[in-house]
Amino acid sequence: MPEERSREDLNGLRVRIPRHPAIYLMDLGKKRHIPNPQQYGDLFKDWEGIVEDINIDEITAGDPIPNTAILFKYYNGPAVYLLDGEPPNQIKRHVENPQVMKRYHFDWNKIHVLPPEINFEDGPPIKNPF
Repeated sequence: MPEERSREDLNGLRVRIPRHPAIYLMDLGKKRHIPNPQQYGDLFKDWEGIVEDINIDEITAGDPIPNTAILFKYYNGPAVYLLDGEPPNQIKRHVENPQVMKRYHFDWNKIHVLPPEINFEDGPPIKNPF
């Protein structure tokens, strides 16, 4: 079996092995399993553009996308975040700009609005790999 490796250049892509149902988000150079269609639908625009022609078995596995992951912003600001991690250790990860939203295929219409009193620790930002 080939040695697993990190692939930051693929960050933002949704990938799967051809003819297999499991879908992964490439994030922080690792493949992160998206656990179910409901969670997929809570974050992404649609099912278009999933890459099926790369050998994802050679990519290091990261933590799965948690069932509690959402896109959000605070009602008093424009910044968009991904709520990541499992409770009680959730973190907010800043989605750096609209180009990153597009690269990750995140859906602008699925952004929740939270009051600023609900705060989370900062995690690594989500940014373009280039």
